[in-house]
Amino acid sequence: MKKYFFDKLLFVLTMLFFSTSCTNIFDDFLVDDQEGPEIPPFIEPQPYIDKLYTKEQQDKANTAKDAAYLSDKEKYMIFLCNLARLDGQKYVDLLDIRTATYEYAASLRETLDTVKDYPMLYPNERLCEAAAFHADDMKSHGIFQHSSSDGTNFYERLKRFYDGYVMSENIHRGPQNPSLIVRTLLIDDGVPSVGHRENILSPKFTRIGVAIHFSTSSEYYCVQDFSDDAGDEK
Repeated sequence: MKKYFFDKLLFVLTMLFFSTSCTNIFDDFLVDDQEGPEIPPFIEPQPYIDKLYTKEQQDKANTAKDAAYLSDKEKYMIFLCNLARLDGQKYVDLLDIRTATYEYAASLRETLDTVKDYPMLYPNERLCEAAAFHADDMKSHGIFQHSSSDGTNFYERLKRFYDGYVMSENIHRGPQNPSLIVRTLLIDDGVPSVGHRENILSPKFTRIGVAIHFSTSSEYYCVQDFSDDAGDEK
């Protein structure tokens, strides 16, 4: 109990700022929007990735390397999501939560320890257009929600771009650092459903669209849209 208290206290004291994340999932994944604090920034992970993951593993996870329509940060965010799906136990060590006792970090460790060789997420240009559209819409109208500014719900909006069978969305507001975004969404602090985490790690998803768009001097809107491959040929 004493160790848990000091672990929790350290977690709170090291928070440098706050951000907001929301998730929206359809089919049997439906969860409510939640708000939670952002995880503090940490050392850029690439040197540790090189130690933990083989070149072959990194090449496999780098599915967005040739996606000319994505920025380097957007490509790297997909890369990080795929590393977690490829070998969750190594990602636990990357996040340095092997001995964490804080509730959400500990539950992430337990989840990641069971994740191995999940299907990779491949970027889809139409899903990326959907993510960019929503990021711009939120930025232009000063909103943070899954519904569009005109009231169109997430499902209808996404279907205009990509007709997948199972679809999901994460939205995040805060710094543009992809490492921090993925860490925040995976730990999912304060979100009882851990819906962001489930989206990133669900083996039902094989397609992803991402967008990280500037809002103010200190905030960026990030959108992640997930789907299966059912819309590829439509």
